[in-house]
Amino acid sequence: MSTTVKDLPKDLIIVDGLKGELLKEHKLKPTESSEKNLLPTADDVQQVKTQLNTLTGIAGFKSVSLKPTETLEKVVIHGEDDIKTEKTIQGVLQAELARDSSLSAVSDFEWVNLKKAETADKNSVPSTESITQEAEHIKLKDGIEIIDKSKLSHKDTMEKNILPTKEVIALEKSQ
Repeated sequence: MSTTVKDLPKDLIIVDGLKGELLKEHKLKPTESSEKNLLPTADDVQQVKTQLNTLTGIAGFKSVSLKPTETLEKVVIHGEDDIKTEKTIQGVLQAELARDSSLSAVSDFEWVNLKKAETADKNSVPSTESITQEAEHIKLKDGIEIIDKSKLSHKDTMEKNILPTKEVIALEKSQ
């Protein structure tokens, strides 16, 4: 069941003015189109295959078949980062050298020359006199700290300043 153009509502049919605008010839700027080939070249495919073969070879490698060997020359070439860190570590290296020399002095020490000493555990318990003195002192401090201020009475202070008389002053001046 197909519908004809006459059966369609007028809203859905393209108006003649709009139809003419769409179908008329437009003046556009000429541009060159270039074909984009997104497929990899044969060299790219070969490189990917080589990388995959290398990775699968590394993943499948069994280290059990290796034999231990020792290198004859051990030469390490330091980069700029290593040199910078080495310069900042010079103080640490000096401290390590001092520690190593101390450790070597301790390890070279002859323990045979030491005399044997008897150690006695001393657990000094204070005497009864010092315990009672400390208890009296604590009681005295507690008595001072815990004074009931409501029981105290107010007293006025009288200053007694004895001044010399005129005769005593005259006598001192004459001497």
